[in-house]
Amino acid sequence: MSFKSIIPKFTGLVILISGATIAGFAIAFGFAETPVFSLPVHELGVVSGVQVFHDNRSTQLHIGFDFRLENNTEIFSPIAGKITQVKKHQMSNGYWIIDVNIKINSKWTMFIAFEPWTTEELVIDEQMLFISVNTGDTVELNQSLGILTPVPSSEFPHIHWTITRHSFMSEKEPVSPYDYCSVEAQNLLWDLCQSYGKIPEDPL
Repeated sequence: MSFKSIIPKFTGLVILISGATIAGFAIAFGFAETPVFSLPVHELGVVSGVQVFHDNRSTQLHIGFDFRLENNTEIFSPIAGKITQVKKHQMSNGYWIIDVNIKINSKWTMFIAFEPWTTEELVIDEQMLFISVNTGDTVELNQSLGILTPVPSSEFPHIHWTITRHSFMSEKEPVSPYDYCSVEAQNLLWDLCQSYGKIPEDPL
């Protein structure tokens, strides 16, 4: 058998295997469960302020919820998944944050940012010591992610909470967690937001 006659067969095999792999991923992607969340803060009495960002039509740069927390507060995973990132970085405004990403399945990723509200890298390094998960960890629903350690008397120490929906073609769309909360969590979040004159769902 000549080399030229092998190439078409080999190419056909590669295409067949690739097609099977893509088809298998498409099926898995299609059947990925829609998440149902609890809340990342269990003692809502410690929340001293709420900001709600509905969509990217807003002047704000992100979607989801900010919970102001002026005292050390334990933060919990609202859903089970795999930690894909625990990373500090400095935003364009000079403030440091720690990103904690949880991959839920092929369609959904959750994001919580620990924002003690500091421009000092030493302070965010100290905050990192209170993060209790690492990249690669698997977490369960309501497992502790760590403790937010706010800078005393700072303007707005908080966590930011949002989720991202991925399309089959890898496009990412940030969406509000509210629509994907359990009924109990929605009711608690509604009452919390209302107490600060906010509504947790997009009115548009």
